[in-house]
Amino acid sequence: MAKLSRSTKEIIKTIIVLGIIAMLVLVFVIYPLNKTKDIMGRPDIDDIAEDSLIINDPGAWAEAGLVTDTFRVEVDGLTSLACLFVCPDTTADTTSGTIILTHPHGADRDAVLPLAQTLLDSGWCILAADLRAAGRSSGSYRGEGQYEAEDFASLVSYAEIHDQIRHPLVVVGFARGADGALIAAESEPRVDAVIAIDPYLSTDRALQILRRQAKAYWFPFYKSIMWWWYDIRSGYAAAYRTADHIEGVEKPTLVLMPEHDLDVREVNVLRERSEADKLTVESLPPADDRLYERLVEYISALK
Repeated sequence: MAKLSRSTKEIIKTIIVLGIIAMLVLVFVIYPLNKTKDIMGRPDIDDIAEDSLIINDPGAWAEAGLVTDTFRVEVDGLTSLACLFVCPDTTADTTSGTIILTHPHGADRDAVLPLAQTLLDSGWCILAADLRAAGRSSGSYRGEGQYEAEDFASLVSYAEIHDQIRHPLVVVGFARGADGALIAAESEPRVDAVIAIDPYLSTDRALQILRRQAKAYWFPFYKSIMWWWYDIRSGYAAAYRTADHIEGVEKPTLVLMPEHDLDVREVNVLRERSEADKLTVESLPPADDRLYERLVEYISALK
């Protein structure tokens, strides 16, 4: 067999090197740059006009026969939260309290309408909001709880000024909304209790969950690379949170987690750092009707 010439060997080496460079660019640049939009962007990111707000229409809530007061809360000059407020057909003196209610990942406030109706039947006023970068609220990129905590603080201040708070004030959140509720309650004295449904608890866990939900491929340094590209895309990535950053709860708090996540490190740290009589950690009910029953049961005990 004839030996390869020196120039042929050099060409092969060059092709191999270029192939490796192309693969690295694909794995660490092109793929994560595209996936950050799927993972951290709003579901309709390609269809919205960033220079105009979506009409804050009560939509399904009005169709359900509920008389709502719609309003917007300006958070940071860039974020406008679309909200609505509705109370049961009773007087302010006889209402059970106020619940700030947000929605699961990938949805908007219409997704929690059945839960809101259940809570209204129990005498609670409901303040429902579309989280940033969801529904009728502004923003192209979501957070993983830290910016949502600032949103909650602004929402509570607005509600107090407009006489929409009846105590106890309970914040109910799912996923990033759950993290936002937990973080906001640490420094917001007007929040009396929190219900956190499948919170992330750390940026580490958030990126793991979101990767699975988006069916994204793992690659070396996945979390660091994704967070870096998210920061570039959104322009406002918050500090990276690990389990060591978790603060214990000091107010009545119900945390509902999937059965397989009850013993993850973040949950164990939360247990260790919280007041034992304030924190309740339970398995997330598998059906919505049982979830609603548990929420009503827990909230009713706060009165």
